[in-house]
Amino acid sequence: MIRFLAGPARALAIIGGWWLLALSFATVGEILARRFWGRSFQGIDELGGYTTAVFSALAFSWALVSKSHTRVDFLLGYMPGVLRAVFNALAYATLAALAVFGAWRGWHVLEESIEFQATANSPLGTPLWIPQSLWLTGMAAFAACAVVLAAHALVLLVTNRTRLNRLYGPMTLDEEIEVEAGAILARKQ
Repeated sequence: MIRFLAGPARALAIIGGWWLLALSFATVGEILARRFWGRSFQGIDELGGYTTAVFSALAFSWALVSKSHTRVDFLLGYMPGVLRAVFNALAYATLAALAVFGAWRGWHVLEESIEFQATANSPLGTPLWIPQSLWLTGMAAFAACAVVLAAHALVLLVTNRTRLNRLYGPMTLDEEIEVEAGAILARKQ
């Protein structure tokens, strides 16, 4: 499951990174234009807010499949394997429930914006359904990813707790070192 979901989640994270880089250059251009020519591009800060919301939601899936999300696990290593498996499955099930709730509430926000034809109170006057649709897409992708992984974790809770702990438990110190070393080696090539 993780390998299947990792490709699309990584692609979206990379697209988000490139968009953030482009937005950074636009922000620098905005600063320089204001400083030297007294002109503004109007709306760069608004686009920054939309970007943060949309690409954060899209990146949630990548953080989930790459085990980059924060886990409070200082006691988990001292627990027996069965209890660790229960807590790992419970963590994914809880996250999936929260992600589904977030996407569901996001749908209501989008629905209300469409109903009232809401626009941003800004120079761009952006119809809010546009950024909210993109944000909801990210939230829905995260919810779908979380539900699939939670279902798999719950199946493994019954069938193979050792595999559950290996796949869905927090990264060990050796795994974290391997990830960081791989990133450093990739940069040197």
